[in-house]
Amino acid sequence: MNRVESIGEILHQVVRGLGVGKKLNEQRAVVEWPEVVGDRVAAHSRATRVDGGRLFVEVDSSVWAQELSLMRRRILEELNNRIGTGVIDTVHFVLGGTTADGSSCPRSREDRQDGRG
Repeated sequence: MNRVESIGEILHQVVRGLGVGKKLNEQRAVVEWPEVVGDRVAAHSRATRVDGGRLFVEVDSSVWAQELSLMRRRILEELNNRIGTGVIDTVHFVLGGTTADGSSCPRSREDRQDGRG
């Protein structure tokens, strides 16, 4: 008798077979950033990418970079609880200007290039 498998089980097997499970979990860290840090912090920051276990997060000011640096351990723990232990090794905060909706803020980038920011 053939065993019926759910689509979720089949997809899990395909992902594992392709060897892209870790990359998918890394991308989940970017997607889940706003939920992990909450609305207030997400209004001033945006996870942009993961490279070699390092999550890069743009922040809109040096004050927020400092604040989030102090929260780094808790954020890292919560991320790894959600996506899998050891997926993200560290969080790196970079000044990058974001808007409340999480999109990049071109004005902030121009100000920094001109030496005003």
